[in-house]
Amino acid sequence: MQSSLFWKLMAAFTVIILIGIGGALLLAGRTTADEFRRYARDSGNESRWEETAADLAGYYAAHGSWDGVASLLRRGQGRGAGTGPPLRLADAAGRFVADQTGDGVGETASAGELETGLPILVDGELAGTLLTPGGEWLTVEQQSFLEQMRVTLIVSGGAALVVALVLGALLVRSITRPLLQLTEASRTIAAGDLDTHVSVRSRDEIGQLADAFNLMAADLARAEKARRHQTADVAHELRTPLTVIQGALEAMLDGVYPTDRENLQAALAQTRTLSRLVEDLRLLALADAGQLYLHTTPLDLVPFLQEMVETHQIQAQERGVDLALEMPASLPLVEADRDRLAQVMGNLLNNALRYVPEGGHVTVRAEVQGSVLPVPSGAEGREVIVTVTDDGPGVPPEDLPHLFERFWRGDRARRRATGGSGLGLTITRSLVEAHGGRLWAESVEGEGSTFAFALPVLVEA
Repeated sequence: MQSSLFWKLMAAFTVIILIGIGGALLLAGRTTADEFRRYARDSGNESRWEETAADLAGYYAAHGSWDGVASLLRRGQGRGAGTGPPLRLADAAGRFVADQTGDGVGETASAGELETGLPILVDGELAGTLLTPGGEWLTVEQQSFLEQMRVTLIVSGGAALVVALVLGALLVRSITRPLLQLTEASRTIAAGDLDTHVSVRSRDEIGQLADAFNLMAADLARAEKARRHQTADVAHELRTPLTVIQGALEAMLDGVYPTDRENLQAALAQTRTLSRLVEDLRLLALADAGQLYLHTTPLDLVPFLQEMVETHQIQAQERGVDLALEMPASLPLVEADRDRLAQVMGNLLNNALRYVPEGGHVTVRAEVQGSVLPVPSGAEGREVIVTVTDDGPGVPPEDLPHLFERFWRGDRARRRATGGSGLGLTITRSLVEAHGGRLWAESVEGEGSTFAFALPVLVEA
């Protein structure tokens, strides 16, 4: 418990408060005492000295000498006697003739003492000098006032310390309590409860931390949900071809189907489907782990796109679809893996040709635009944008955000003839992003769709 953040902060607060209040009280007490002593010396005692000097001048005028003056200065007698510092009287020659301290009678005062003393004049002539001993002196009342002031400062300092510690404890508690809640919530998430959230009570750094924690918890919950769905989808996708293969082989073994070339080719087709699905899953796993290897070289997109369109012309003709290519005579080079980029174009063209009805159109375009996004080192802020546009049925607005999700199909019945495995666009996006590019889709239901990807322009040294 002693090593908790609460007690560490409270210890730090206590030290800081003690230093602050102690220093303030010490400075205030010393300054007040010094100023009060200066005031007492310069005001109250000054009037006493002047009254005493007037009495002494009268005494000298009446007696013609200082004989017997000690009785006048005896402490406890005369005006103001005993209420101030002890007084001393020196004659015109500077010799002490009376001293309330009890010492020094007959001795000679120094020039400095005589200079600071109060001269006693009788008929315009110097009869003597009234002096006070060095150092500070206060009356009993004045000393009592200073003592009361010290007690008041100590009591007020103690009260301020208690109040500061209480407020500090409340402040520290407001900091440590959300942290304890975050700690407990972290343990709950670690135990597997991903629906845990913490309440956000402020907009300061602690509140921002709670917000970030809730976002993290929500992301973890979504990731866990996606993982479970992906596991079920993978099992479903693998089970379908395996069931077909198993059924075909069992039928041939039981003599239901003849073991001829046609049936073996059907089983082989399902095996290839299964192999392709496993390869797609492996590719996605590598992309997720950041280990997708690309053999990149400077690539001229003009002949590349021409080759891709020519390759898919036969498929387009078989479906009665017009496949066209529109681009400038030259395009800047990009840094790309030709085979992986061919896989990207193949997925986009296959999707377009699959959904466009007979008599439809598919157009591939390429152009150069200034980039509004950060580009990798070596690029000059421009990018080549390649689009595949069709005039097919389009994608419903509610389906558009899900196009690049794994195993998602617009076909609710999940028919393989129209829906595929549901990994093609996900793989396409991973490949484009691995090249430092970006992929997006636009669609209007009933009017067609556009799939586009952008690659940063290569700057040659």
